[in-house]
Amino acid sequence: MLHLLGSPRRRRRVARIALAVVVAGAAAFGVTLLTRNESPQTKEVFEPGKPVVTDTQKPVRLGKADRRAIGRTLVAFVRNGVAQQDLTAAYDLVTPAFRGGTTRTQWQKRGSPVYVYPAVTRGISGNWRVDYSYRGQVGVAMMLSSTRPRKVGQIIFHGELRKRGGRWLVDSFAPVATFSPIGVGRQHETGPADYTGGSRAEAYSQEAALSTLWIVVPASVLALVVLVPLGFVLLSRLRDRRVARAHEATLPKTLPPLPTRRS
Repeated sequence: MLHLLGSPRRRRRVARIALAVVVAGAAAFGVTLLTRNESPQTKEVFEPGKPVVTDTQKPVRLGKADRRAIGRTLVAFVRNGVAQQDLTAAYDLVTPAFRGGTTRTQWQKRGSPVYVYPAVTRGISGNWRVDYSYRGQVGVAMMLSSTRPRKVGQIIFHGELRKRGGRWLVDSFAPVATFSPIGVGRQHETGPADYTGGSRAEAYSQEAALSTLWIVVPASVLALVVLVPLGFVLLSRLRDRRVARAHEATLPKTLPPLPTRRS
């Protein structure tokens, strides 16, 4: 090794190669640090004492009259809004919040936010149940069947109704679970859990997986630090061997005759 570095030209060449390798390694290491996902770990702090309930609403028992009124509103809303039989009538069955600023004319031109579904409208008065009931507010679940059961499966909707001016109006109505059409494979229910990701706490506690590129690059640079000097040494040795063989080729093949001894 000392013989190889004895030449000033070789020393300068080795220094340049080593400097380039060090710069490349430092750049790769810096990029790796900058691209790492280090989400801060937020520590939860709990105060001593009894838990405080922020929801001031108290469940109330739903009377028979209100139950009948809610059933009538749901049946009319499904027939006129969801099944699209009379959008103008459906406009009068929802709250202003549900309309979202749309006008009656926009509803007539099928610009309503109602979820469209080819629902069977006969015999659906008993297809719903109460999820929760507060004063002036009721949450319901309702299953609807399709008029084309082999193309469109059943759907479970969650709706919320509010009492306004003595009338129960639909405040929201959206699907929460769908079923496979009849005859299309096994019956499978698709619900909100199939579309939502992990909880926010899990998202903060887990770091994103580091790309394999940021592992390969530093490893390659480290390998170059070892392989470049080693390759330089091997090339120098091969060059020296070629020079030695060329020199040996110029030497005579036979030894000169021994000098004669004088008597």
